[in-house]
Amino acid sequence: WREKADASASTRAVFVTNTTFRACPWADALYALDRAWWDTHLSEVRSVFKGLLVTPQIIPGIRREMAWLDGQRTNSGAALIAQAAWWGVRRVVLLGFDCSHTGGRTHWHGSHPAHLGDAAGVAEWPAQFRAILPHLAGVEVVNASRVSALDMFPRQPLELALA
Repeated sequence: WREKADASASTRAVFVTNTTFRACPWADALYALDRAWWDTHLSEVRSVFKGLLVTPQIIPGIRREMAWLDGQRTNSGAALIAQAAWWGVRRVVLLGFDCSHTGGRTHWHGSHPAHLGDAAGVAEWPAQFRAILPHLAGVEVVNASRVSALDMFPRQPLELALA
């Protein structure tokens, strides 16, 4: 990503995690932690997503990045924020980071296939976001999600966060 980034302050990029690529096939980068997720979705991703593919896994043709993870148990959203900070991103606006079973759903896009993890550890996710905070010095993170279990980042409506 760093090689593609424009150094100007007005540069904006959209990063998505996991199955969100279906809603945003135009995004700049797709990040997913889980090897099983990649094994299930890689063919579809390659057919519709043109942005940078990133994972800490070793998968041919996908950029391997680990930021500060070093085997730390986390989720794709927290890992992506850490990765963005590692790349030098100075401001992050979160959207869709409910980190709860909102409306009884495991994900905004519905459940993953049965053989994939399906947010069973959702109660642990806020702590996993807190664990990356030491790596976010100098990075402003704003949570513009409508509903969110994350209380460590200031909340703003999306329109204000993007203004």
